[in-house]
Order: sequence, then C-alpha cells, then structure tokens
Amino acid sequence: MESDDDNKVNREIKDGIFRLLFGNPENAAELYQALTDEECSSDEIQIITITTVVSGRKKNDLALVAKERALFVGEHMASPFANMPTRILMYTGQLYEKLIKMRGEQEFLYRSTLYKIPTPQFVVFYNGTANKPEKETLKLSKAYESVPDSDLGSLELEIPVYNINKGKNSELMKKSKKLRHYAEFIATLRDFQEVYDDYATAVRESVNYCIENDILADFLREQGGQIVSILTTEYDEEIARRVYGEEKMEEKTIEIVKNMLEEGFSLEIIQRLTGANESAIKECLSN
Repeated sequence: MESDDDNKVNREIKDGIFRLLFGNPENAAELYQALTDEECSSDEIQIITITTVVSGRKKNDLALVAKERALFVGEHMASPFANMPTRILMYTGQLYEKLIKMRGEQEFLYRSTLYKIPTPQFVVFYNGTANKPEKETLKLSKAYESVPDSDLGSLELEIPVYNINKGKNSELMKKSKKLRHYAEFIATLRDFQEVYDDYATAVRESVNYCIENDILADFLREQGGQIVSILTTEYDEEIARRVYGEEKMEEKTIEIVKNMLEEGFSLEIIQRLTGANESAIKECLSN
C-alpha cells in the first residue's frame, strides 16, 4: 500500500499552494463560510500553522480558529487516504497545545474551573487522480484493532472528505470562488503537463494562462514568483513519474484484490497472484 514517503513529492507540490492561498485570512474566511454557511469576516480568523515531521521532512499543515471553532483543514493529494483520521488525531493535540501556549493560558488547565476550548472540527480536500466520490466520511474507529469496551471511555473522530477536482461538488464550489479557482488551476496545470515535456515550462504556462483567464488572477500576480518556485524547486520529475506510475499500479492492484475477494478467493491465493501483503488485503476487506 502507499506510504507517506512514496507520495510526499506529489502531495507537497500542491499542498504548498493550498496553504499559501488559504493561509490568507480573507480567503480562509470565505472557505469557512462555504463549509458552515455561517457569515465570517477575516477579522474573525486566526491562522495557525502546525509543523510536523513526515518521513524525515518538515511539513506544515493549516488550521484556523473562527467562531469558537478550531478547524483543521487537510489537503490530501494522493490515494488512498485511509490513515488521515489517525494523522489528524496526532495533529489535533499539537494544535491545541500551540493554541493554548499562544494565549498564555497553560495554567488554566490545572485549575478547578472548566477551561473552555474551541470546538474541534475537521475537513479534508481531495484532488488526486483516482476516481473518488464527491464526499465521503472517514472514521478513526475503523483503524482500531478491537472494538472499544462499552464500560470504558473511547474516542471517535469523523472527517468529511470533499473531492475538489474540477467539476466536483458544484454547490460547495459556488460558495467559495477561491476554492473553485484553485481546482481550475490544478486542472490547468495537469493539462499543461500533458502538453509540455519540461515541467518548469508547464508551470509557467499554467500560471500565465490562469492570469489571462481570470483564474486566481490577483493571487497569481502577487504570488506568481513564489508559486513557480514552490512548484519547480520541490518537484523532481524523475521521482514524480515513478511515484505516479506506482500509484496507478496500486490502484489497479487494489481493484483486482477487491474483485477477487468478491469472487471468494482465499487470502493465500490473492497474495500469490497479486503480490499484495495480508494487511493490504485486509484493508480492502474493511473498506
């Protein structure tokens, strides 16, 4: 199955642009309003960056606090993303620790009076190339090795995953022009990658095309140099081509495994014929 390390190139490329766009309080307020249908201004937004180390490299994730809610916004490029609830669980602790320290209120946690925290909320946006539904829900409990004892405390974490590829989730896209234009920018970049063998040229032409066609035009005019730098310096074409090929093979293997399971083949036969390991096959069974 796919690992974070295998997909870090493809994910980090678009992630950097996503954070740059929605790390702006005005754009973040628009996104928050689109997701919640609550009016929100940029003055009500507090941007918090969570820095984590994934596969030996630092990765910054976006969170925002608005309307007494702490919203973790994850943009996951690659498929599958079954482990996002576990990762977001880990990020959530860091988010609250950072938020409480920023407020200088650590001592309140040890007082007898109840310390109020912003309500945790989560959302993941998907714009990879696999065929995914417009919206699905991930649950942390699916990762549990056993069913929680009903007499003991437990924890559930549910995350909606929105497919934000161009043409998907039209109602959400209508509510957020920035999100819609972001999806169009990524679609344009993919189209130009098919036209130009040189990736840097594809990036520059994509930026120029979007500016000329009023797709994130102001953002690209202001941040164009940084965007080109992010896209070109973090991108290794040879690695990306290899990863892309591996992803396609994995998707095909997953589909074959699912079909064999439906036909009643044993785990041993599926392993021998597909090369998939037992844990991968069991994951297919649980999905």
